[in-house]
Amino acid sequence: MITVETTDATVRVTIPKSEVPTERVNWFVDSLRLEAIAGRSHLTEDEASRLADEIKAGWWAANRHRFIKAAE
Repeated sequence: MITVETTDATVRVTIPKSEVPTERVNWFVDSLRLEAIAGRSHLTEDEASRLADEIKAGWWAANRHRFIKAAE
């Protein structure tokens, strides 16, 4: 049985290994960490959008050759 204990400062979740696969627990914990990081961020939506565009452009520049053959 999954249990949840709450104090003024923390929440403790106990998950028996037999009830949830380790990969799923890791995904859950990673999601919580990402949420915590996002909550501390001072990045505006516009800044995040520009950053995402830069990342996509960089990825495309590095990987374009895998999808489009160069003219000979």
